[in-house]
Amino acid sequence: METEIKLNASELQDVNAIVDDPWLSILLMPDSAQQIAMDSRYFDTPDGLLAASGHALRLRTENECRIMTVKSGGPSGDGLHQRLEWSVELEDDDDSLAHPERGLEIDAFMKRAVSEGDPDELLYDILHLVAGQPLVEVCQIVFTRRAFDIGFGDTLMELALDEGELRGGGNRAPLCEVELELREGDARDLVALGEELATRFGLIPENRSKLARCLQLAGRSAGPDEPDR
Repeated sequence: METEIKLNASELQDVNAIVDDPWLSILLMPDSAQQIAMDSRYFDTPDGLLAASGHALRLRTENECRIMTVKSGGPSGDGLHQRLEWSVELEDDDDSLAHPERGLEIDAFMKRAVSEGDPDELLYDILHLVAGQPLVEVCQIVFTRRAFDIGFGDTLMELALDEGELRGGGNRAPLCEVELELREGDARDLVALGEELATRFGLIPENRSKLARCLQLAGRSAGPDEPDR
């Protein structure tokens, strides 16, 4: 389960200045800073079957690492997002999962994403929505992430500052947001820190996922669990 807070930071002159604030900087874990180049490409059937069912298939490059992820969406509110997700790190370009446009290798993904003896029926059902069907790239999100481990209350989170671009249907839009993702502890601490960040830095809770905003650019439906605004 992925649990995170999304905050729109598009009104800030410099989103990176947040981590220089004395109040926030003392919460950051020493030597935890990372900078990651992200290139996320989302695939679906030509008629958008996954999105219409509230699911997503993402192939993301994180610096030199490639990861395929299946997500199952859930409701969001006040910037809080909770989704089920399953991920597989790809070995190389010859990996059987590296080219979803040729069709998704369902058995290969299941074998690597789910522990042996612990089959996940929901994942199986999601994958079989697209079994034997060609997949197409529907949108792309390219951004740089500055990430930090952060402690608040008794909870460990990741603080991510994301800046880049949404691309879909030949259209482009800027991306600038702050994410807090729960690592260990209490989701109530996550919500409390998100509210404090919003108040201190003038951030706006974002109820639409990056994918939902990108699909809107592409003129595609974001599915039943994404708000219309």
